[in-house]
Amino acid sequence: MGRPHRTILEYRSYELPADFPIMVLTGDRWHISPIPGQHLHFHNCLEIGICHTSGGTMVFNRQQLKFKAGDVSCIARNVPHTTWSDEGNGSLWSYLFLDAYALTGASLQSVPTGPFGLGRFLSDCHLLLDSSRYPWARVLTEQIIDEMVSQSPGYQVIVRGLCSALLTYMFRVYSSQSESESVRDSSLHVLYPALDHIYTHYMQDFPQDELARLCHLSPTHFRRLFKEQIGTAPLSFLHQTRILKSCALLRSSALSVMEIAGMVGYNSLSSYNRQFIRAMGCSPTAWRKTSGDQTRPSLLTFTGWTEAESPDQPEA
Repeated sequence: MGRPHRTILEYRSYELPADFPIMVLTGDRWHISPIPGQHLHFHNCLEIGICHTSGGTMVFNRQQLKFKAGDVSCIARNVPHTTWSDEGNGSLWSYLFLDAYALTGASLQSVPTGPFGLGRFLSDCHLLLDSSRYPWARVLTEQIIDEMVSQSPGYQVIVRGLCSALLTYMFRVYSSQSESESVRDSSLHVLYPALDHIYTHYMQDFPQDELARLCHLSPTHFRRLFKEQIGTAPLSFLHQTRILKSCALLRSSALSVMEIAGMVGYNSLSSYNRQFIRAMGCSPTAWRKTSGDQTRPSLLTFTGWTEAESPDQPEA
């Protein structure tokens, strides 16, 4: 008997602006293929999507749900997922990617959490909200996208408020769901504590054994599982996270390269430069000069995506 099929996961990193950590992907190129993708993916921030036309299937690990025009998805940064359209129809989507805590500040953290904490919501939720049952999801998501596209005076204030309201409503739905509905059968779920620790404490030095301990795994098993699920070693993932954070600071602040290196966890400028060149192909100084003319937050080219997934895209 052959080995059981193992799902291939792809990690996608989004570089969000440090001062206003949200980005929108919208437009005609976001028609989703009717051919099921070869692998699931997850990313480093919260994803909120809205289907504008047609319908299809959304997959959270092994759970398949049907969607239609007007439906809204909310997917935490650690949850494996993919989407495909119904046969003959390329559903059109728009997406928001955001750092919920950094964007909304105290307003979201003040929400009474009950037995289901916000931390769990932001690392474990996978909602597909029917437009007829949850009309507020479509209305608020469309308003946020409109504000992000138009960028009229005061749009940042409005977006922060709309996101606070939308996420609070979504948290209510998530809290009402049974725990059995969560994505619990994925091997990736075992790694959630380590991923969250890296996302939160990337600027600190900590041994890999600490990450293994958080996941209740032996160091050897942890490293093997991490490489299998994430596609890279824990230390490499930490460096990628640090470089991603530094890119946002390079773009949006006047801090020196040395100051930024220290803020993201590097004690020496030479070490930071070496890791940055390995990830981005140029020095931090050169990247800062060439990125200043870009009007849209960029994605790290080795992990991100800027177009809808192609059905003939090779497996990772």
